[in-house]
Parts: sequence; C-alpha cells; structure tokens
Amino acid sequence: MTQQLIAVDANALASLQDELIEIKRLLLSSKITPPAKWITVAEYAQKVGKSEATVRRWIRDGQLERKQKLVKNPDA
Repeated sequence: MTQQLIAVDANALASLQDELIEIKRLLLSSKITPPAKWITVAEYAQKVGKSEATVRRWIRDGQLERKQKLVKNPDA
C-alpha cells in the first residue's frame, strides 16, 4: 500500500486539534441522565400528544400503569 501525503496548513491543523480537545473535555464533563421511570399525568399527556383527561381515562381503564400520582414514562 502506497502512503500518500497531503499538505495541511499548520494553523488549520492546530485549530482542529484545539477543537477536538474542547470536544473531548465537554464529553468527559457531561453527565447523561436516563429518563425518569415515572412522570406526571401532564408530562405523559404532552409526550404522547393527548389531553390529561384522556391519559386519566387510560389509567382508569387499566391501559396505563400508575404509581401514586405518576404514570410510567413511555421513554424509560
């Protein structure tokens, strides 16, 4: 396999390296939090694009799992 060399502006390369260092720093300092397992009726209604009354009816009909005043998050 033949090695191919390309000309790169030293300042552009340094700038890219600085950007990569910053991206790495941001990734290492970020915390990814999983979605809550249980959410309010209002939050659930907003997520699924339905009214709170519809969500309450689904709870009453046994279509949704409920724990105290919370329902199971569809994203969890």
